[in-house]
Amino acid sequence: MSAGMGETLRTRAITSTLTARLSPTVPSASQTYEPLVRSALRQRLTHNIFVFSVAFTLVVSILLGGEDETSAFARLLSPGTWTIACLKWFVGVLPVIAMRKVYLTSAATPATSPAKMLTNAIAKPSTRRCLAVYMSCTLMLFALYMSSFTSEERETLRLNVFVKSRKHPYYLNGRLLFLMLAQLWLAASFLLRNIMLDRFVFKWTKPLNSSELPYATSNLLKLVLTMALFTSFSLMMYSVAFGLSRMLVLPLLLKVPAVSNIIRPFVAHYAKGTWTLTLPILHWSLLVRSFMMGLVTLMSWEFAESLFDAYVPQPIKVGNLTADPNVTVVSGITTQDAVFAHFAYSELAELASDESSAGNARRIALFGDQKYSPSLWNVVARQSLLRLGQDYQTFLRRGAPITPPAIVAPTIPKPKDPPSTPLIRKAIFRAPRQSPLSSMLDSVSSDSELSKAAEAVAGEMEERASQMHIPELFRSVAPSSAAVPSANAVVAKPTSSIISSFIAQAESHSRGLVVGYCPVWLKESAMRWNKWFYRERLNKAVEVCLPNRELDALIIEALSHFVCTSLSEDRYEYQIEVNAKYTPPTPDELSQGDTKILEEKEMMRLEVARAGDVLVVVSDALKTGVANISRTFGDKLVAFKFPPRTARKLQSFVDYT
Repeated sequence: MSAGMGETLRTRAITSTLTARLSPTVPSASQTYEPLVRSALRQRLTHNIFVFSVAFTLVVSILLGGEDETSAFARLLSPGTWTIACLKWFVGVLPVIAMRKVYLTSAATPATSPAKMLTNAIAKPSTRRCLAVYMSCTLMLFALYMSSFTSEERETLRLNVFVKSRKHPYYLNGRLLFLMLAQLWLAASFLLRNIMLDRFVFKWTKPLNSSELPYATSNLLKLVLTMALFTSFSLMMYSVAFGLSRMLVLPLLLKVPAVSNIIRPFVAHYAKGTWTLTLPILHWSLLVRSFMMGLVTLMSWEFAESLFDAYVPQPIKVGNLTADPNVTVVSGITTQDAVFAHFAYSELAELASDESSAGNARRIALFGDQKYSPSLWNVVARQSLLRLGQDYQTFLRRGAPITPPAIVAPTIPKPKDPPSTPLIRKAIFRAPRQSPLSSMLDSVSSDSELSKAAEAVAGEMEERASQMHIPELFRSVAPSSAAVPSANAVVAKPTSSIISSFIAQAESHSRGLVVGYCPVWLKESAMRWNKWFYRERLNKAVEVCLPNRELDALIIEALSHFVCTSLSEDRYEYQIEVNAKYTPPTPDELSQGDTKILEEKEMMRLEVARAGDVLVVVSDALKTGVANISRTFGDKLVAFKFPPRTARKLQSFVDYT
């Protein structure tokens, strides 16, 4: 027992199965929401856009694709027609659709005039790539069109590559060159039209009816008429540009030695003939052929672009495809891409306004979520308020980007000099006494104290005289010494200013010559065009201030419906904390901003009306949301105290709806 008492007692702790588990966060949108939306968009692309665009290309090939007198029914049954139509779609339409998919963006162009819009587009590298795609498709369609003719048919149509000449066998055929350049001109014109329409920007649309889709009869007739007018106008401008290049540009190129040696064997015969504006009319068959070929190409492109604009922005419901639809949709609103945020908030707004039993159960589960930290309702409110706050700050900046704060480099304090005994540099012995005559001479010398005092007084009097309104007659008698330049001073002018001034003078001189020889009607047309091209649009300025107005309206709609349903479905009554530097706008502040913008351009009635259409997207959603909350909560809102001005504004919103 004594031995047992001497042994050390060892104790072992009991292992516990209880561990501290942290609540998971809401998964990111790239993991749950975005893959489902991409899959739905891919299905729309293949099942809707591809199928209908192929069908349209086939119909156009059957109706307008025959050079002979074959009937449309015979072309419908011909396998060659189907093969050519599929090839046309594959080389001419499919790259355009792929280009729209690649360069689709959610950031609208911040431009208030056509000139700024065109300048911003030219500065983007994507615009040059799009131009290359359009022209490549045009060249491939042109090659496919020419390959459908035999050598005898091309000779009959006078569309050979070279003219028949034994002396100059390499002269290019002018008819073929005119036809090919016309198609390239139409491709560039179509891209310019898309730039003016801002077509590469994602534009949110509500669900469309069958009568509003591009393949409806009325929309097809509108498309054909629009493209016919656009092709006619573009070909007219092309004929003028082709004639001017032949009369002015080609003779200059033939006089340049290096360029002339290269192009003279091919285009020297173009400089011999004369060119008039009526010359294309004499080749009417060539104009008709250029028009029909360009019309078929542009109609195929426009129909494919219209399908893309109609099907891609339609709402997508992907929440029901997962085990937990609430988590999927809530994770979708956390994305940084505005396109996916549109789809997520659209589904969230539909959930908030769903009055069925399934919608009621989903909302109760969303409000009572305890699985995630922060909770689902907290994430919804926080993300929504942050987006509204960011857009409101953009509205206050009038669409200007956030200026980063200037970084000031810290100043390094200079070290103090160590204390030292000052040296006496004056004579320590008493100076000998001067004679009265030498003292008088020293007082009137140039470096004496009296002379320095006189110069100081004269300078002060001259400065006062320059500040007084003295006539130039008196001021010119005694010119200031500062006004007289030094003889050794050299006035240097920067080289860039000299070059820019020379270019400006040459430009003004050439403009004066052109204006002097132009008729009056052409001058007036040029002035109207210049005014239209450079004039700032008020509605465009408002669109720049509210770039995400459709998304903001969806957020307000979803939040207002959730707040209304929380009165009976939210059992926990969470308080949402949003810790960010952005604050959401109050109705009073938003209405003040609307009034300020509308008052700045009151004289421009049409643009004010268009600007109102832009602002009404957010203001109507805000008014409707405030009114729904007021009706739902009723007397319970008495517990909240608002400032008198804000209270009157909220009451006006309720009375408005």
